[in-house]
Amino acid sequence: MLAPLSLSGMSWFERINAPVQLTGAVATAAVTLLALLKGGVPERIAACVSLAAFFLSPLAQQLGGLPQPLWGVAAVDASVLAVVTLLIWFCDRQWLIGAWAAEALTLMCHAAKLADVTLLSRGYVASLYILYSGFLASLAWDVFGARARRAEAAGA
Repeated sequence: MLAPLSLSGMSWFERINAPVQLTGAVATAAVTLLALLKGGVPERIAACVSLAAFFLSPLAQQLGGLPQPLWGVAAVDASVLAVVTLLIWFCDRQWLIGAWAAEALTLMCHAAKLADVTLLSRGYVASLYILYSGFLASLAWDVFGARARRAEAAGA
């Protein structure tokens, strides 16, 4: 039996060995902490969902038995898109449009890999990292907006 949060006998942290993975881990931790401390309710929800997706994605890579496209990761991304869609429906935040666009494009990357399996795996995975960075940037950008909204509401 594998240990919790492990793949193929390796701990989750042993799987993070590329600079882009380390950068993603640091950015995820920083943006999540910032959103939890300074953001509003939608930012906190998105931060928790993003953090959960960050931890679930390496585990989800093993689902489906096929190396590409990453169907387990696509399922995690679809779940994140669903949560962001609900946040758009119930919350008035402009940053959610950018986050939704990043997640929708992420799912399109999964679909493109399905449509053409000859796409280079490196490009496919790189696109997922780039779009996740866009999601984090949208969230971080609005945390500062949430602070301004609270200050404005306190002054009004």
